[in-house]
Amino acid sequence: MGFVPPMPLHSALERLHWAGPARNLAMVLMLKGPGDDEFDSKICRGIALTTKVAIVASLHKGKLPQVQSSYVAERVVKGYPHAATNIYMRDGTEYVFDWWPTLNPQNPLVSSLAAWRVGGKSVEHRAFKGFS
Repeated sequence: MGFVPPMPLHSALERLHWAGPARNLAMVLMLKGPGDDEFDSKICRGIALTTKVAIVASLHKGKLPQVQSSYVAERVVKGYPHAATNIYMRDGTEYVFDWWPTLNPQNPLVSSLAAWRVGGKSVEHRAFKGFS
């Protein structure tokens, strides 16, 4: 199951967007690392892969009519690699949904692809009103 911080701590980590880094650190302290199934599924790339698969499955079922496709987006900013879920819309716009910083299924960070690639502006899904 892995490390799950107490609720007040998790809420604080979510607000600070440190929930993913804190969980990764906890797993490393529990001597888990790359190659361990639990570790690999819970780091940013594992989360992005899982969410991409769920989105593509929904597309095949005829759900999400405004979405054309999804893939795992990858970047390196300031020497740190990171992955998140890219969603390509039928109108040609692209959004990146990043669940790793918050670890809240209802509140990923949302960015434009261009901003995400350089570690730029993102907004919590609960506050997202579109990009201008």
